[in-house]
Amino acid sequence: MAVTIKDVAREAGVSVCTVSRVLNNTYRNKVSEETRRRVLEVSEELGYRPSLIARGLKGKTTNLVGLVVPDIAASFLAHTLMGIQSVAEDYDYSILLYTTMSKPSKDIEYL
Repeated sequence: MAVTIKDVAREAGVSVCTVSRVLNNTYRNKVSEETRRRVLEVSEELGYRPSLIARGLKGKTTNLVGLVVPDIAASFLAHTLMGIQSVAEDYDYSILLYTTMSKPSKDIEYL
């Protein structure tokens, strides 16, 4: 079962609101440095990963980049996808990849 911010809050001994502020980097002058470190430490220990779906529902953006490609087996495409993913991660984006298996009808379906 996935670790939630409620789990992190319970283990760190803080409120869910505090965990949210720390993880979203919106704690300006509201969370002590000691508490911030504890929340980050606990979230790392528990293996917390934010839910992309929950984040998208809560905010106005999902931080997802959708890619539709004909065939991922082509070596040049594999290298290109790795580059795209690397840059996306630098900007806190995730990749949603669809392969059409070279079927044009799938292009329309996925778009």
